[in-house]
Amino acid sequence: MVAVEAVAVGGSDEARQARLQLVGSRVTPVSPAGEQTLPVLPQLRSLFPGGALRRGSVIATGGAGATSLALAVAAGPSSAGSWTAVVGDPGLGLAAAAEAGVALERLLMIAAPDPRGAAGTIAALVGSVDVVLVGPGIHLPAADRRRLSARLRERGSVLIRSGGDGGHGADVCLRIVASRWSGLGEGHGLLRCRHVTVQTGGRGAAALPRSADLLLPGPEGSPVLLRPGAEASTDLLLAGSEGSSVDVA
Repeated sequence: MVAVEAVAVGGSDEARQARLQLVGSRVTPVSPAGEQTLPVLPQLRSLFPGGALRRGSVIATGGAGATSLALAVAAGPSSAGSWTAVVGDPGLGLAAAAEAGVALERLLMIAAPDPRGAAGTIAALVGSVDVVLVGPGIHLPAADRRRLSARLRERGSVLIRSGGDGGHGADVCLRIVASRWSGLGEGHGLLRCRHVTVQTGGRGAAALPRSADLLLPGPEGSPVLLRPGAEASTDLLLAGSEGSSVDVA
């Protein structure tokens, strides 16, 4: 049985910081700080320069399905042993997170902070956990984003922003530009998987455009990489296997 740590961050700034520092002392990152990258799922490697997450970077996801994409990005470090903190996304489904590959026994759920204290809450987590996932309801001013970026570079955590701000200031931007569900028949059936096209942008090496077709979620929850240009029939979509590249032409 796994336990998801739920952390309340109400009260004064001092009390909030004390709670988060206590949590940080219990979940010190297991990845050595000297390592410059964190792993990503094999299905997503083509979307990132070097096929990995660079420590100290900001990743932004956007488009329909931005939360699912953010979870898929977080799943790589999480499945490799890293702790993940989710801030300000009370609607996040734990079952969906687990199916995406996020280890619930290394997941912190932080209640939505007061907007004025959001940056402080996130900053307190940076360096305490490897991955901080910020929900779409949190909007940070440009000055706060700059301060957090500097702290990320210093402490080596990765910040994933799910939707909401267009990817301003992000090192890597992942946007779902096309999306369609499969699984429904003529008035019957269940939504089983979603075929999405993800395009990338960003700064430095990430400015080189990349794209990938994925099932997100796939039939088992985790993403499935589709070969470029493949057109999917429902039967073959539902037969897709986790972690593989599926040719459904």
